[in-house]
Amino acid sequence: MDERRAYLKQLAARSARRWSTSPLPPTLAGETRIETKNTVYQLTDGVCHAVSRHEGASAGRMHPSAFVGMRLVGWLMRDDPHAGIAPEWKPGAYAVLWRPREASEKHSAVALTSSARAFRVVPRRLSSPPPLPLAVPRSTLLPRPATPSPWIPPAPPSTTRLHLGHVPPAPETPTRRVSSMPPPLPPRAQGVKPLQLRVPG
Repeated sequence: MDERRAYLKQLAARSARRWSTSPLPPTLAGETRIETKNTVYQLTDGVCHAVSRHEGASAGRMHPSAFVGMRLVGWLMRDDPHAGIAPEWKPGAYAVLWRPREASEKHSAVALTSSARAFRVVPRRLSSPPPLPLAVPRSTLLPRPATPSPWIPPAPPSTTRLHLGHVPPAPETPTRRVSSMPPPLPPRAQGVKPLQLRVPG
């Protein structure tokens, strides 16, 4: 194993630039997982985001959190480890994970898993459907009949009879006649002679 790790370090030093610019292989697109005897590595688009160990598994040389953020760049064949990194998994191959060098590091990081028993594509989870509506009474779904307006009975017919025949004209108001003759003198004034005034000539 130490020999393989030394070989990986030399390979990473030569291939770091190519690994950083190579496109994502179609086999690594989406959610995938690498399963070994003791550990499960979960990846998204080839990048490890979670590592879990089986119950009762012995601790490895590296802490599981050290693999988080590393990228799967290929597989190292168990029967021919010096043949280079293969792009496709085969039963028993070792997964090669790599992370570019950080500002505080001198070299990029490379890691090797134990023999992988399986490499699986995790189907995407369908979004949960919206909740079903609550049961609605049938009466609320049917259209309600229009509320009739209150009935008001008509007024009874009038008992007053109208005679539409000949209507007599209204009586005329007597008009007071004014005489142009002066009124008669009172009885005392009838025997008095008119006063005659003489005017000197």
